[in-house]
Formats: sequence, C-alpha cells, structure tokens
Amino acid sequence: MPDFPLAARGYHRHQVDAFIARIEGTLGRAQLFAPPVTAAEVGGVRFAIALRGYRGRAVDERLEEYVRELEAREDGERRRLSAAEADRLIGLVRNVRFVTTRLSEGYDEREVDAFLDRLIVEVRGRRPRSAGIRAARFATTRLRPGYAQSDVDGFLEHLASEIDRLA
Repeated sequence: MPDFPLAARGYHRHQVDAFIARIEGTLGRAQLFAPPVTAAEVGGVRFAIALRGYRGRAVDERLEEYVRELEAREDGERRRLSAAEADRLIGLVRNVRFVTTRLSEGYDEREVDAFLDRLIVEVRGRRPRSAGIRAARFATTRLRPGYAQSDVDGFLEHLASEIDRLA
C-alpha cells in the first residue's frame, strides 16, 4: 500500500485505502475481497474530503499510475480506432470552445489547452483512453481568465463516452 502524505483537509483515508486495496487485488498484488476495478472506474473515482486526510495531489498521481497499469492490462481487449473515427474525434477537440470566466472559479486555460493538445496526439495514435480523460484534473483560477468548469467537464465526459462507444 502506498504511504500518502497527510493534509489538514484531504481525501478520506479509509475510502482511499479501501479503493487502493481493490486496485492492488485486481492487479494480483494482494488478495481481492471485492469486485475487480477497471481503468475507467479508477479514472472516475471521487473521495470525500476529511480532516487529516491524504493529500489529494499525491493520491491523484498514484491513481494515474494505476490507470496506466490497468489500461495496459486491458489494452489487448481494445481495438484501434479507424482513421475516420480518429479524425472525427480530433475535430471535436480542435473545434471545442469553452465559456471563459473571470470572477467565478474556472479551470486554468493553459492546463486545459495543454491537456487537449496531448489528447490530440493520443487520438492520432488511434488508441485513446477514456479513463485518462475522466481522470484529468486542472488548477483553478479566480479573478483571472479561466474556462468554465462545467463546460470543460461536460466536454471531457462527452469525449470519453464517445471513445468508450467506439472502442
């Protein structure tokens, strides 16, 4: 089990520990006492916030590593996208426009744009992973331009659903 640093307010420790145990069991490193997890489930997991919980960034980084491991295991089950399917998804990513915010909280525009650029490269390889899209996290902004969180989250969920449908 990973040893995560604590924060004054962080992810609920028992929830994280139980979920990590399921992942380790799925990967065959520990005994599995619950249903195995998928990369998509790991990418979409949310934990409650608690006092003296695990530092979120450390847990999120480890979960990203688990997503890559699980995807590698699941990779043989996925098919490559056709060139037309990849082109359509790239078009969706290139043509998306998000509402910008200034006074309310939004996502850092540079981080979102860099993520979308990396996503285009992944789609060009014709094996995009929906779990990686669902696991995306961005820094937030306030009193400076940012993308509306609901717009970005909605688009990424739509894109992940499209990839799941095509795979």
